[in-house]
Amino acid sequence: MLSEPTIQHRKEQHYLAIAATVHQSDIPEILPPLIPEVKTWMEKHNVVPSGPDFFLYNNMAHAGMMDCEAGFPVNGFVAGDERVTSGSFPPGKYASIIYTGHFKDMMQGHMALEHWIREQGLKERSQTKNGKTEWGGRVEFYLVDPELEPDPEKWQTEIVFMLED
Repeated sequence: MLSEPTIQHRKEQHYLAIAATVHQSDIPEILPPLIPEVKTWMEKHNVVPSGPDFFLYNNMAHAGMMDCEAGFPVNGFVAGDERVTSGSFPPGKYASIIYTGHFKDMMQGHMALEHWIREQGLKERSQTKNGKTEWGGRVEFYLVDPELEPDPEKWQTEIVFMLED
């Protein structure tokens, strides 16, 4: 199930994350285990998340390899280390949609948001060079934690794409 898409202007949002380069098909095995690792690091350093965990998709090559990050938003800059790095989502205009359901079918949310953006005459911030598409901000925020809600039909994910100004 999908919500109606919306557009918001968002302020810069700092985060802590672990980066990984993965094939698109390997995301379910590789990225989810990074979330508890970031959470443990944050607890050890007395850092409280300011929002739900996320996967950030930075880019994708034609072969399906993606540079991703898995982490949590935080209130302001926090220095990371060699494993957990700090970053920020840039301020700007973002389109978003809420997908409700099992993660295995979430691609329909991405496709619906892409279609809606085109229908509105808008453009996602991205560029393609050397066979790699780089996104300005393509994120999945996991609003319902599967460890707290066992029914996948109640899981909710906010899919967010940064738009051109």
